[in-house]
Amino acid sequence: KSFAQGTTYDKKGARWTTITDAVALYIAKDMVPIYTVEKTGFIDLMKTLDPRYELPSRKYFSEVVLPQLYRNTRKKVGRELEELSFFSATTDMWSSRTMQPYMSLTVHFINNAWDLRSISLQTSYFPEDYTGELIAKGLRDAPDCWNLSENRLSCMTTDSGTNMIKALKVNGWPNLQCFGHKLHNAIGKSDTK
Repeated sequence: KSFAQGTTYDKKGARWTTITDAVALYIAKDMVPIYTVEKTGFIDLMKTLDPRYELPSRKYFSEVVLPQLYRNTRKKVGRELEELSFFSATTDMWSSRTMQPYMSLTVHFINNAWDLRSISLQTSYFPEDYTGELIAKGLRDAPDCWNLSENRLSCMTTDSGTNMIKALKVNGWPNLQCFGHKLHNAIGKSDTK
């Protein structure tokens, strides 16, 4: 065994940082629990792939690496959104498996390279009643958080719920009701006859 094989990477070095960032990206993209880094199978995998790499703790990932990944991603998305002339958006209210209510917002746009892009900006816990006024406020908060001017919003696609339609009227935003939702409702109504 050579000396190089027996030493671990410097924790401030480029190779250690590259691997650590890749593990964080795996955790975030595949939505695996952070404790994955403490599981023996994962530790063995990492040792097999690169014996010199020493895996940081779950605490280090949750307090240092993942927050840094979030900040970097948010900056990158923010720069991309700054260049927009116009965008459209979709929003939906939905419930998790445990019936916890959420509201999601996704923006859609064509970038300077003429690529169609869709970016999910946020999913927020939404425990209040789904009134049009409360939804309107929740929807206003999201673009403000990302410095997206309402003037650049070409339209927002929503379901056909009266509360969603009212929310967009309250905000004065153009609305396009989702064709898929309308079709689903029509089929559902025809099934009951």
